[in-house]
Amino acid sequence: VTFEDVAVYFSAEEWGGLAGWQRGLYKEMMMENYQLIASLAGAAGPKPEVVLKLERGEEPHPGDPPAAPAAGSPQAPGTVDSPARRLSGCAAAASKRKELSLAERVRLLQALESSSASLSSVAKLFGISKSQAGRIGRHREQILADWHTNANPLRKRKREGKGGEVEDALFAWFRQALARGERLSGPILKAKAQELALSSGRDFEATNGWLCRWKTRHN
Repeated sequence: VTFEDVAVYFSAEEWGGLAGWQRGLYKEMMMENYQLIASLAGAAGPKPEVVLKLERGEEPHPGDPPAAPAAGSPQAPGTVDSPARRLSGCAAAASKRKELSLAERVRLLQALESSSASLSSVAKLFGISKSQAGRIGRHREQILADWHTNANPLRKRKREGKGGEVEDALFAWFRQALARGERLSGPILKAKAQELALSSGRDFEATNGWLCRWKTRHN
């Protein structure tokens, strides 16, 4: 993942049409995204021009994002190549619909509370479709309930049913294992999931495909 993968850009006309609260939310989201990517990369590297301008309190120059590096070129600074993805062999699947994390969905709900906000303007701000923003709005109570119960703020999707209970238990164990400094791998995660399913009497099989989806759901 690079900063450009999560950055949002507006044309000059679009930027001029944003309300003050929208510009403020845009700046907050761009800085949060950059700080997250930088922390995951472990190395600073050159800051994007838009980030430098936001840090100086200047208005960002709207426009198109920088071109992606050519295939086979060296990895760009600030790029995160997930060790977990390499170990599991999960391929990065292209998705036509952008999935928002739990924290992003909460911010979207907060943005919708503004008296000057429209569904289409908020959807544009978060880089999703109007219908997707509407679905998030309709699930407001469940999203806020997840947020207040300290659910994973980076989680993008939640699986329901018996498999969902195993996944939640695995994620809780996963965080504890990381806090203890344990080295984890795909086979270890699958074995632990199978153990959790067995101890709870669940009919569950931890396959490679399931592991890839679990990682995607929990970001």
